[in-house]
Amino acid sequence: MTTMIVIRSLLQLRLLSLRHAKRQLSSVDSKSSLATQPFQQLVESLKASTQTCTIIESSCGGLISSSLMSVPGSSRVYFGGTIAYSTKRAGKLLCGDADLHDRLLNSTSAASSDDDNDNYSTKMGSMIINAQEYLSEETKAYIQSKVKWTQEAALSYCKHMETDFAIAEGGATGPTFRPAGMKTGFAVLAIAGRRNGQDDVEILAQKLVLSTHGDRELNMRLYADAAAELCVAAMKIANPSMEMTTEQQPDECISEDTNNEQNVQSAKVTDKHYLDRSSHLRSNTDAMKELYNRSDAKHVIVKGSSEVMFGSDDQLSLHTMEDPLLGTLFETEDAKKEALDNRTFLGRLDDEQTPLFALFLPEDTNIASSDSNSVSSYFANTRSRAPMLSALHNEIALTATAYVNWRESHQFCTRCGSPVEFEHGGTCTRCASGHMAWPRQDPSIIVLVTNADSTHALLARSPRHPSYLYTALAGFVEPGENMESAVAREVHEEVGVNVNHHSIIYHASQAWPFPQSCMIGFHAKANAADGLATINIDTKELVDARWFEKEDVYLAARDTDMMGAVLDRQVVEAQKANGKWAGNLLVPSKGVLARTLVDHWLEE
Repeated sequence: MTTMIVIRSLLQLRLLSLRHAKRQLSSVDSKSSLATQPFQQLVESLKASTQTCTIIESSCGGLISSSLMSVPGSSRVYFGGTIAYSTKRAGKLLCGDADLHDRLLNSTSAASSDDDNDNYSTKMGSMIINAQEYLSEETKAYIQSKVKWTQEAALSYCKHMETDFAIAEGGATGPTFRPAGMKTGFAVLAIAGRRNGQDDVEILAQKLVLSTHGDRELNMRLYADAAAELCVAAMKIANPSMEMTTEQQPDECISEDTNNEQNVQSAKVTDKHYLDRSSHLRSNTDAMKELYNRSDAKHVIVKGSSEVMFGSDDQLSLHTMEDPLLGTLFETEDAKKEALDNRTFLGRLDDEQTPLFALFLPEDTNIASSDSNSVSSYFANTRSRAPMLSALHNEIALTATAYVNWRESHQFCTRCGSPVEFEHGGTCTRCASGHMAWPRQDPSIIVLVTNADSTHALLARSPRHPSYLYTALAGFVEPGENMESAVAREVHEEVGVNVNHHSIIYHASQAWPFPQSCMIGFHAKANAADGLATINIDTKELVDARWFEKEDVYLAARDTDMMGAVLDRQVVEAQKANGKWAGNLLVPSKGVLARTLVDHWLEE
């Protein structure tokens, strides 16, 4: 029994000014615009699993192949593919397979779409395509023909090329369309491959991508990136045990057994890596003693109050007490012993329940060179680099940073002023009078304000932000104040704009220990019924604030994803020096709550 996976997603680019978007695209270095983050992720995933793929594309015209090839190391995972721009004339390009050519020609005929006996293809077409009520019946039939086309192409290419996966793409980019009633672009993507331990090739994932315009260049980029993302998702479907970061995890999947229409279940991937904070063990002296003495205990290493030790861009460097690197961080054994005695217990990792501690080092600590030292370990600023980490390592970095900031500011009892000692694994203090205290978080709101029609967002820049970076408005919640009132007050105080109180909607929260905040994220709309509300900034808080069109913010988000850690001025300046950034608008990186709010607005 073959189980086929359909991944549903409507990726929409809304309100794009085509002239402006093209100007922005032309300002980005061609290498950067090809090697987008989805393709970097795809190549790294294929390399890590020693797997290969091939590609057959139609309306993308080779952009999928060229984007993949522009990523260093792609030659190890990609050996070539085909551009079948005209199915009728591409017979000799299709692996010399005359039967495949006939099947592809038949799949594009209207009769085939109407009389197709393939249960899976028919269900996929009706499930996704018919949901789009604004499409004409002729357009739906045309899109459904591409469902079958991409399935046939992906299956055949995976078999012929003997690769682990095959990406097939078919659709329409614009500016002219067939049938005549079409005005916007679409692409159907299919990924064929072999499940782990099986020899048979099957369709692992399929997606319909709908655009809201007919700009060829933008649509080709949209479809190509979606193809890379879908292939990464299909890799996880083929091998569920494959480790993936949060950013790599696929969209919600619907599993359909082709022989049982009632067998529909969720196949959303969960991350097996997690931090169990084990708060119930902190006051257990015997249990804590055992955990502190465990030779396999791991440590996140914090330098001063602003840096942690990284092993790579998305992973921390976690070390045991036996690791040679730890010895290079201390001038004396006494200094090492003192640091180990003052560790803070953060919890236990994964199902193995490996103890995890935060190890605090002085600001002037450096990693000494050693033959046994791992050259990949380095210290980096937590605030600017933590968003690049995987979800688990981001949580670890922020937790360790919160504890070091708390320890530095709570050396004395707030009641009697006497010195304190740290207890319960370093997670609470006790003074000479017996008063105990625990870390606190200060509630802060962060809000993305849009106009009434949601075509523009109000973004601002504070003095601590680089000149190119604009973000959502934020501020502390005052005593006795609820969150919604704080949103309205902060927006009015900082930019002089009144928001519609009924439009304030909670979205998500995020720990932000700089020094000890918890950010609570909201969306809100300005009160002005028509046009854009006048901005009057508080110059003590902000340098600038503006209304930005959705198209500008979309392009800024895309450029930000190509840049990396945009809060790090050195990273951005290096990209500019290399010609990969033209100095245009950027927004916060993914992993930051402000960006989560922006992305949610862009996807509305």
